[in-house]
Amino acid sequence: MSELNPLELKPSEEQIPSDAERWHTAPLAEGETGLEELPPVTPAALLRLRIAHTGYEIEVHSHEVCEIGRSDPSLGLIPDLDLSQEGPEAIWVSRRHARIFYHDGHFYIEDLGSTNGTYLNNKRLVSGLPYALQDGDELRFGRIIAHVHIE
Repeated sequence: MSELNPLELKPSEEQIPSDAERWHTAPLAEGETGLEELPPVTPAALLRLRIAHTGYEIEVHSHEVCEIGRSDPSLGLIPDLDLSQEGPEAIWVSRRHARIFYHDGHFYIEDLGSTNGTYLNNKRLVSGLPYALQDGDELRFGRIIAHVHIE
């Protein structure tokens, strides 16, 4: 067995999104301090994820974390959103593929090191980094497409 070089496991700098992209914030404009009075924000409380092929829908509330993948009873893995029944395309989904969670008024998606990738609006996510979700976004887990609806 050959040893892995830890440097080879890190994404290149061009793959790593800026903090503004990761956390859905924008850099300050000239003259802004970040201390200005912001309008009250009504945080999203519910995310609906709808699988395009079957129409199956799952709700994720702000106090929940939703793991997405394929079940494997022999390993005791049963994700919150089990894509193993989504037809032949399910084979492209990792057992522990991605997760959706809520933080500071926004829902986020994070790839959990999946083999075939998680895509947000056709851009492959860097594994282990959170990406803000918006209403109308398209997600792809391997080859399974899902649409995001935030209320």
